[in-house]
Amino acid sequence: MSDFIDETYKRVEEIIVNKNMNIRSFEDKISVSNNSIGTAIRRKASFKSNVLNKILNSFPDINPTWLLTGRGNMFVTDVINTEISEPKENYEIKKTSKLKTELIQLLIEDDEVKNILFHELKQFLKEKK
Repeated sequence: MSDFIDETYKRVEEIIVNKNMNIRSFEDKISVSNNSIGTAIRRKASFKSNVLNKILNSFPDINPTWLLTGRGNMFVTDVINTEISEPKENYEIKKTSKLKTELIQLLIEDDEVKNILFHELKQFLKEKK
C-alpha cells in the first residue's frame, strides 16, 4: 500500500478560488447541502465519489486526473493546449480518449476496483463459454 495522502480538499478549494466563487455558491452550483464543502475543507476530509462527480459534471473544464490525484493541469483546456498540436476537429476524440485512459489507470490502481473488475471479467468469460 502506498503512503497516499488525500488532499482533494485543497484542490476543491483551489477550484473555488479560481472560479471566483465562495463556498456557498460552489455548493449551490454542484447541488450539495449547505456547508458540506466548507466543513470538509475545514476538516481536511476526503470527498465521496458522488461529490467529485458533481464537481466534474458542474465544471467540465476541470481535469479529472488533477482533481483526483493532483497530477497534471487543473483545466482540461490546459492539457489540450500543451499536449495536442493537431487540428481543432481532433481535440474531442483525443481529449476523451486520454481522459478515459487516465481514469481507467486510476481505477486499476485501486485494489478494491481491481478485484471487482477481475470478478466481473471472470463472470463475463464464463458466460461466453
